[in-house]
Amino acid sequence: MREAGRRRTPPGRMTRNARKEGGFVVFIVMILILFLTVLGLAANRNIITDIGIAANHTGSVQALYAAEAGANLAFNQLYGALATLNPVIPAPQTPAMAGYTWTTTISTVPSGVPTVIQRPATGTFAGLTAFVQTYRVTSTATEAKTNAKSTVTIDVEDQLIPIFQFGVFYNSILEIFPGANMTFTGWIHSNGDLYLGSNGATLQLNSNVTTAHNIFDYRLDSAAAVNAANIYKTGAPTTVNATDFPPMNHDSVTDTNHNGTPDWVESHYANAWNGGVRTQYEGITPLNVPMPTNNPADIIGTGTGSMYQQASLKIIDGVGYDAAGNNLNWCSKNTGYKKNGSLVIDPGCNSTNNQNPVVTAGTVYDYREGTTMNTLDINMAALAAYAPAKNALVAPPAGDDPGILYVSSSSANGAVRLVSGSTIPQNQVNGQAAGLTVATPNPVYVKGDYNSVSTAPAAIISDAVTILSNSWSDAYTSGTAIGGRTASQTTVNAAVMSGNTSTSGSQYSGGLENFMRFLENWSGVNYNYNGSLVCLWQSSKAKSPWPNTGTVYNAPVRNWSFSMAVNDLPPGTPRVRITARVGWSAH
Repeated sequence: MREAGRRRTPPGRMTRNARKEGGFVVFIVMILILFLTVLGLAANRNIITDIGIAANHTGSVQALYAAEAGANLAFNQLYGALATLNPVIPAPQTPAMAGYTWTTTISTVPSGVPTVIQRPATGTFAGLTAFVQTYRVTSTATEAKTNAKSTVTIDVEDQLIPIFQFGVFYNSILEIFPGANMTFTGWIHSNGDLYLGSNGATLQLNSNVTTAHNIFDYRLDSAAAVNAANIYKTGAPTTVNATDFPPMNHDSVTDTNHNGTPDWVESHYANAWNGGVRTQYEGITPLNVPMPTNNPADIIGTGTGSMYQQASLKIIDGVGYDAAGNNLNWCSKNTGYKKNGSLVIDPGCNSTNNQNPVVTAGTVYDYREGTTMNTLDINMAALAAYAPAKNALVAPPAGDDPGILYVSSSSANGAVRLVSGSTIPQNQVNGQAAGLTVATPNPVYVKGDYNSVSTAPAAIISDAVTILSNSWSDAYTSGTAIGGRTASQTTVNAAVMSGNTSTSGSQYSGGLENFMRFLENWSGVNYNYNGSLVCLWQSSKAKSPWPNTGTVYNAPVRNWSFSMAVNDLPPGTPRVRITARVGWSAH
């Protein structure tokens, strides 16, 4: 029986509600497909964006590295330029890297005209005074694909330290082995190894000690053990390091940990000398005088940067010239100026005008060289009294210091001797003593006291320096034994820059103690010296090796001291250069 009121749907046909439900499902599916499509597009866009960001980041990083490469290349160019005498800021080069462009500049700080500032040195050589110029290297690199840019800036300090601020400065190996007690005050620096000790005596060093190599406790010529040196702690002048220094038993190079640093450095450096002893292991590097050539001895030559070029007064074979090259014409006629009945013709003069007020001829028998040296004797008192020469001394070439005297002799065994020098010319410039620097390519002999009265800044720069006491006699000959050449107390106040003869095999150089040479019996006699001892080259004229004591000389009582204020330095004082990075930034 059929239910009342209910209609039956024909087979194969959907009801209206079913059709509605089906359409809704399709709509929902379409919405889901659209949503998923949007999500996919968004995800794809994010991926593309991330790829772009990553590419840009990579480009920025690469640009940073490229900028640093450009800055480092320019820094190295600047560093090389600053090693020369008169540096010129170089035009920056471009690194050999494809895909980048650079804009690189090297400028002074502050920009414009170079500004050299006199101020305390920084870093290892703090305590000395330097003349400082700051440079800035800026390099901007652009990466070609992404156009990413980065800039690196390096600040560079060029410090020039007057070399006579060092008590001792050696360009190569420095040896100190006095046979008598010796105390030295003043910064000691060596660009080579340092050999310290004494022979039956004590060696006391009262200041900083630096070397670009290592320190040893034995003699280079024999490797024989010696009495150890004592170095006072920096800042504690009454306290000597309790540990033998340098270390005994040749353990200056012992490296138990095999890490490249000697044991004594690891064990003692930090607290033993309050930082007053430093070697290559603490970053000490060679300090060099900037010159046009690699030979420091060219300072006493005639080329660019030499003392000859800087001199305000030149005496060449006895003839005097001012800075402009004008002959001083200082010879005069004196028919009564004779020796053994013969007319004396002074150096630079002739038979018509035969007498020179400043320069005379002399001889010194040099027992070390084993020969007679023919000297140009420069009379310091006469030089100070002769107005044309004195006036020339205070009129130097443009940009150079007043008070530089250059002397040379072309004679066989030619040499220069400074006599009557207890008071040197007191050259006044703007009310201040300019001082006097005597420079020569020849050996120098200093006879008697030098710059001992009313002292002024003074220096002697030469092939070698030999001290002749106040008792020296020109009558000494090759036959005068050492017992007949007794010295008397003599005082010299002058910085000395000169050559020496190096240790070779078992032949000792003579060491710092014999850097200034002697030809007399000085036993028990004071040699009073105040100044700076600088050795940058080997002697090329007075080059006979150290002769030991007993025949050529006997050692004096070395009453040595150091006192060289930066505002009281001799004219033309050479400077050593330190170039260092003092700042780095990137953006």
